Parts: sequence; structure tokens; C-alpha cells
Amino acid sequence: MRAVLATTRPADWLLVTILLLLAWFEIWVEPIFQTGMPGPRLPLTLLAFVALTPLLARKAYPLAALTLICLGMVAVGVVGDDDQSTFVLLLGLLVATYSVAAHATSRNALIGAGVVVLAAVAFESVTFVDKALADVVVPVLFLAGVWVVGREVHRQRQSAREAAAHSELLARTHQLETDAAVAAERTRIARELHDVVAHAISVMGVQAGAARRTLAPGQTEQSEALLDVERLGREALEEMRRMLGVLRTDEVDHEIGPQPSLAQLPALAADARRAGLGVTLDAEADSDLPVGLQLTVYRIVQEALTNVRKHAQAGSVHIGICRLGPDLEVTVEDDGQGATGDPDPGNGLFGMRERVALHQGTLYAGPGDDKGFLVRALLPIED
Repeated sequence: MRAVLATTRPADWLLVTILLLLAWFEIWVEPIFQTGMPGPRLPLTLLAFVALTPLLARKAYPLAALTLICLGMVAVGVVGDDDQSTFVLLLGLLVATYSVAAHATSRNALIGAGVVVLAAVAFESVTFVDKALADVVVPVLFLAGVWVVGREVHRQRQSAREAAAHSELLARTHQLETDAAVAAERTRIARELHDVVAHAISVMGVQAGAARRTLAPGQTEQSEALLDVERLGREALEEMRRMLGVLRTDEVDHEIGPQPSLAQLPALAADARRAGLGVTLDAEADSDLPVGLQLTVYRIVQEALTNVRKHAQAGSVHIGICRLGPDLEVTVEDDGQGATGDPDPGNGLFGMRERVALHQGTLYAGPGDDKGFLVRALLPIED
């Protein structure tokens, strides 16, 4: 009971208070609506209280509230005089009928409609007076009308809840797909960096071995140090191969091959031209940049060109690569329709962001200066 009262809205308290005051005024002072509620005052006062206070629980327990109101009305008809209008109680019954239709399940709403019909028949049978047809038809129409309105409100709320649940499911699905795309791209980056780093470590080991063989017989400490370098290099390679084994899949094994660099950009642009794009390549960067940075630049340009072919409906694309202070600037701009607002971050953009973040750089992907779509990355160049 405390839980019901705690969740009751102030509007329901106000409604019950007004109806009770009107009912008690009719009982103790004079009728307000037609004949009012004539009969023994004290019992009718208590019955009015019993019939109207259940409205406080009309949302939490709509069927129970409606049933109590109906019983209270029938009891008023039995205890009071035959000439009963009980218009105030009828107002409470209208509210309870709407509540059971709007807040109860379909089964309970139908039960509530049956309870109202039975209560109306019982009330009319115990308060038989000469009434016009309109005196019977009008309340019935009002009760039927509020029940239909309540069911429509219930349907609209149910539809809104289902739509919200569907939207939440779509959002969760999209988040899972996003997380999977990010994880897949990070795995791909890890595989590619493994190849780059493994090559560097191998070269270090070979050079250490070559240097060791040039030492004089008496340079024992230097020879042992270079042996340690060779040993640590082999151990590092073995650990990296073991780590890569966790990341590899059947699909990945087919992708094994030399990692691309800036030297492969002209071939990439030529492929795009054969696909129908007018590609201009303006690459001013030196080819002696770190291998990992070259790989990142290649992948950014590759993914940007893929997005142009898929989404931009562009005729030409300009690719620019140049030094900008301590950074390397990479731009890919097309002359398509561009984007309105923030672009939908597909898997390609996720991949670019992951690669740029690996170098502590910045990435912009959005509308270009004039029109079209612009991808601009600033990648710090490590000295």
C-alpha cells in the first residue's frame, strides 16, 4: 500500500479529493447533479470514500481499482434511496474505465469492461426510477467511449515501447559491429607491424653477426655483447611469431605478402584510374621515411580511394603527400557530392583513425573546402 501511495501522482490525489468533496457535499448539503445521493448520510459518506479512493491506485492496479469502484456504486444503490443519480461516482467510474483500458493488459481490459457492464445492470436494478432513454444511453456511450480511447492510448504506448526497444537493439548491434570492426583493424595493424618490426630485428641480428665476425680474437667482451644482441633478436622474433599466431586466421593467411610503402602509391593510383577515376598524385615526401609510417600513409590513401569509389560518385580525386613542419600531411579530396554534417563512420574511417592514432596524429574526414569529401591526416615524423 505504501508503494502505491508513493507512486501516486499529485493529480490523482487532487482528483480524488475533488470528487470526495463533491460527493460529501451532495450527501450532507444539497444535490449538485440531478437528485444527488439521497439516503442515510453516514453510511453513504463511508461508501463514497470506499468507492472513490481506489482511484489512487488506478495505474498500479487498474482492474482492482475499477472493481472496488463498481462495488462501491452498487453498495450506494443498495443503501441509499431508490432515486439515485450518483453522478459524482459516475465520473470516478469513467476515470477508472479509462485507466483499466489504458494501463491493463488486453485480458484485464476485457474483464474490466465486463465488470462495468455487470455493475451498471446491478445498479439500475436496485435504483429503479422512471428514466428517459437518454439517461441510460448517454452514460453507456461515455463509458464505451473512454474504454475505446484508453485502448488506443495503450496501443500507442505499446508501439512506442516496441519502437524504443527496436532502436536500442539497433544501437547495440551497431556498437557491436563497430567494436568488431575496430578489433579487426587493430589485428590487421598488429600483423602488418609485426612484419615491419620482424624485418628490422632480422636485419639487426644479421648485422650484429657480421660485425662479430670482423672482431679481433682478443675482443672477447665485444664478441659476447654482439652474441647477446643476436640471441635477443632471435628470441624477440620467436616471441613475435608466437604472438602473431594468436592473431592469424584462415582468412588472414591468404593476405601474407610484402608490406606496401610510398613506392607503391603510383600503382595504387593507376588501379583507381582503370576503375574510372581521374586520379592526380602529388607526393613530395621522401622515401626514407620510417617503414611503419609509409605503411600507414599507403593504407590511408587506399581506404580513402575505396570510399570514393563506393560512396562519393566523384569524377576526380587529388592525392597530396607533403611535409608540413614536423608532420607529414596526407590529403585525399574528391569532387563528388560531399557530405552533410558528420559522416557515418564506416569501417574504413575506423581503420584510418586507428592507424593515425598509432602515430599520435590527427585525422579529419568530412566535407571539403569547396565540395566533395576530404580526408586529411597529420602524422608526426619521428627523427
